[in-house]
Amino acid sequence: MTIRLLIALVLASAGCGSGSGSGGAPASQTAPPSSAALMTITSKSSPAVEHFRKGESLFFNVRTTEAANEFSEALKLDPDFVLAHVFHGQSVPGPEGLKELEVAAAGASGLPEAERLFVEAALADRRGESAKRRELATRLTQAAPGDWRSHNMLGFFLLDEHKFADAIPSLRKATELNPQAGSAYNLLGYAALRQGDTGGAIAAFTEYARAMPQEPNAQDSLGEAFMAAGRFDEAVAAFRKAEDLSPQFWNAEQGIAYARFFAGNAPAAREALTKARAIAPRPVDKLDVDDVLAAVAAAEGSMAEALRVLAAAEKTADALPSSAFASIHRAMVLVGMKRYRESLPLDAVALQRADSGELPESVSRELRVQALRARIAAEAGLSDAAGAQRTAAALADAAKARTDDLNVQSSMQYGAGMLAMMNGDFASARAHFEQCLTDDHFCRLEIVTAADRSGDKPGAQAARTELLKVYLRNPIHVIVRSRLTQSLAAR
Repeated sequence: MTIRLLIALVLASAGCGSGSGSGGAPASQTAPPSSAALMTITSKSSPAVEHFRKGESLFFNVRTTEAANEFSEALKLDPDFVLAHVFHGQSVPGPEGLKELEVAAAGASGLPEAERLFVEAALADRRGESAKRRELATRLTQAAPGDWRSHNMLGFFLLDEHKFADAIPSLRKATELNPQAGSAYNLLGYAALRQGDTGGAIAAFTEYARAMPQEPNAQDSLGEAFMAAGRFDEAVAAFRKAEDLSPQFWNAEQGIAYARFFAGNAPAAREALTKARAIAPRPVDKLDVDDVLAAVAAAEGSMAEALRVLAAAEKTADALPSSAFASIHRAMVLVGMKRYRESLPLDAVALQRADSGELPESVSRELRVQALRARIAAEAGLSDAAGAQRTAAALADAAKARTDDLNVQSSMQYGAGMLAMMNGDFASARAHFEQCLTDDHFCRLEIVTAADRSGDKPGAQAARTELLKVYLRNPIHVIVRSRLTQSLAAR
């Protein structure tokens, strides 16, 4: 499963405590002394705890819909089961899920320390409070030092902040505490993959598959690593195995689509995406497939199709927060077509929605920043110096307000670089672009452009080689790779 969809995995909890009989008092904290190193599960219903444990395992392995059903069953038996509400809330995208998390956090004050810290960290994560979630997860590892899941949670947060050197020991600690900790192996694989180490990723995902041989996500992750290394037939075989393990695991067909497209078989990629969309259970999942379909269409030069897919995505009901970003994706397709003026109204719509109050603050913040990025790209294309100056300043203000948000910081560098490019200062532009996150693909693409325009052909080639080194499961990477390969073919 792609790292973007791994955010949910940090929310799995440990369990040394257990419920008493249904309808009885809250679970007693009278486990053996060694349990002090673990995190309890507090519920008044033992059957509810059993449903929770099933859901927890499914949730860890990105089987979100199945997990949500188990958490719902747990809540029928114990409506006050805080951890079940937390997990269920994380299974629900958009404002509704955040509200459930907030209600759960409000009822967590009486829980044992580790449980309470877990709930607070989960809420901070959903709100996009990076520093706070990391601090809470660190305290959780101190409150439950013998629980592999606490170290797994901290490791994910550090990984998400690109602190690979710090994340890896936490994740390895999780595997030492529990050699069957599939999620920790999975995150170790992504730590390697995000640093371009496909061999290390394959090794970690192989351990994940060994630890959890019946889980489709293990094979799905292994397929992603094979694909990153350009081993497309092996990637497809792993994705097929994931689907064999769970025919409802739509992500496997999406993985097949990526592998087929990168191998040069666009019709087979489209066929796999059609199947993935049919299997995907939730509107938000279907939009995830649509993003890839639009990227494939754009990469093939079928811009009208890409725009049509994204226009339909904007109107999809019950698909927040994904549907809120469809107008931005459409704007960027128009920018790629050099239809800059047509893209600007879409940016304005996104900015208006970001300020409407209908979305959670973390989503509104990201939507606002992405709209500003799309706008400055259009303004640069139109040579609108005054407009680009204002937009770059707005991105700089956003970065000052959220110094702990790496994506906002990267967007600020992108804006400053685009402004410098428009002013003909290619060296300064390149310096800004090189400070973007390595997975900010559109920004890293501009390194190639800036180096080319400054006459540094070796530098441009080095940046191009870096972007093409691995094949990534990301729709923006599909577009960026297409642009780079097309520019090479035109030389």
